[in-house]
Amino acid sequence: MNEDDLARRIINRLDQSLTELPADIVRQLADTRKHALRAHMSPMTWRIQLAEWIGGHRIMLRVALPTLFLLVAAGAVFFLPGPRNQEPFAVEAALLADELPIHAYTDPGFDAWLRHTSQERD
Repeated sequence: MNEDDLARRIINRLDQSLTELPADIVRQLADTRKHALRAHMSPMTWRIQLAEWIGGHRIMLRVALPTLFLLVAAGAVFFLPGPRNQEPFAVEAALLADELPIHAYTDPGFDAWLRHTSQERD
């Protein structure tokens, strides 16, 4: 009898004994076995499993990725601010139409700003 035959016989005997155990213990044993197998996997095994998962979910990825792109694009359109009116005349009109306090008109900086913007118009 070689090692493979012995291993098969042991596995078969253990599987037969599992039917006699309570369901909670069987579930705990299965979880422990999965944990032990994952702990001993090499990085190459993880890569192979990832490649198999991607291969099995290829159709989902073909639908999900474009959908995700469209959702991000739609979010950018709706939530990012649009172009603002940077026309200097509109800014000046809004500033002058607003109720400024009297001392704002007498401020030397305001006078310099008015001269500077009037030179830009010419």
